[in-house]
Amino acid sequence: MQITDPISNPRLFIEQTRSDALQQLRPGQVVRAVVEVPADKGIAQLNIGGIKIPVKTGMKLEIGQQLALDVVKAGNIPEFKVVREVTSASTQALALKSILPKQLPLNQLLDALRSLTTIQQAPVTTSGAAPAVIKNSLDTLFQQLIQQTTSALPGASAGSSPLERNLQLIANALQTNQGQSVQGNIEKSPTTELARQIGQLINQTLSNGQPITGAVVRQALNQSGLFMEPHLLNGQPVQNDLKGILLKLLATLQPMLTTAHLLGDPPVGRAADTATALQLIAARLFAELHHQAEGALARIQLHQLASLPQDENSHKQLWQFELPISHPEGHDEFLIQFEKETRPAEQAEDHWSVTLNFNIPPTGPVRARLSLIADEISSHFTAELDEGVKRIEQFLPTLNEAFSRAGLKVGKLSASQGSAVKRPDQPISPSPLLDERA
Repeated sequence: MQITDPISNPRLFIEQTRSDALQQLRPGQVVRAVVEVPADKGIAQLNIGGIKIPVKTGMKLEIGQQLALDVVKAGNIPEFKVVREVTSASTQALALKSILPKQLPLNQLLDALRSLTTIQQAPVTTSGAAPAVIKNSLDTLFQQLIQQTTSALPGASAGSSPLERNLQLIANALQTNQGQSVQGNIEKSPTTELARQIGQLINQTLSNGQPITGAVVRQALNQSGLFMEPHLLNGQPVQNDLKGILLKLLATLQPMLTTAHLLGDPPVGRAADTATALQLIAARLFAELHHQAEGALARIQLHQLASLPQDENSHKQLWQFELPISHPEGHDEFLIQFEKETRPAEQAEDHWSVTLNFNIPPTGPVRARLSLIADEISSHFTAELDEGVKRIEQFLPTLNEAFSRAGLKVGKLSASQGSAVKRPDQPISPSPLLDERA
């Protein structure tokens, strides 16, 4: 038995106790510490479990500051890493930094898919160049594939849809390698399933000839992807959910990207040049489709972040999503925001507002805000172009009549020229990108 005398040799006792405490630390363990002495020339003093320990750090610390430390390395000279407090704001900021570089407008993906829904007959020029009118990168690649394709490259069955035939054409081009096939990877994700998913995605959009009623907007909001996780949690169907469709599309495309990476060395010889070019173009087509689908998914996730409940002391809730409407030349994108401000019971009724942002030629960028308190509605339109203001003012009486027929009391309806800063390609950021405390 060893008996120590802390009174006659207190330093030895403290040093031995500190050494024993440090030896008990294990990597991955999280310990609590309090700053006893702030950093001076890179050395601070922390209190860990009642033991005062000098540490090297470049952090700015304050006396009494509490820290959570993750043990990186144990031993006589341990290493710690500060564990940042996880808050809702920090989680949102991290998610935003991850998805913001990837996010792309949904209408960009939908416009690109038009290249695959019809049979493209690209005229071959004397220089072999692609047609002069190119709308997007997917269209460019597909037209290049059509120009390179010969009768030796088999296509899909005649009874399939144009979309499925085109996808099978790309898949066949990807498989061509010295007369051998890598069909085994593609069979796991058949082009029939890919065509079905793309068709389902296209069918989620509204036609410019379809009346935009309240029921249509409500359905679009419900299927926008904002509520996929809550619907799954409650056991509700999500087969028509936009986020769910994109996730399935990305999962179907992944084996095709893997197939492109698994292709062997390119064949040698002039006869193999076409096969090599076809493989390259087909691989780029699937990669581009995957990239744009991933960007559209990130855009939905961005809207989900913007639609998260505010802090518990806030009386406001916002829901933000995009509503694409198709027309012969492409898709118009409407960024829609529903905002509810709950009032205390003794005050007036809840305040609802709707903000729409769109850019339709020749009206140009427009921001419309509608406000509803009880049964009285008001709206103001801000258009960047003078032509846009004139067009809106021309239809304000029609809007007044529509509100009255709906049983609403009409307040003020107005339009003015100004900057419509919130556009579909500039979604609202739910939290700051820069941490000012860093």
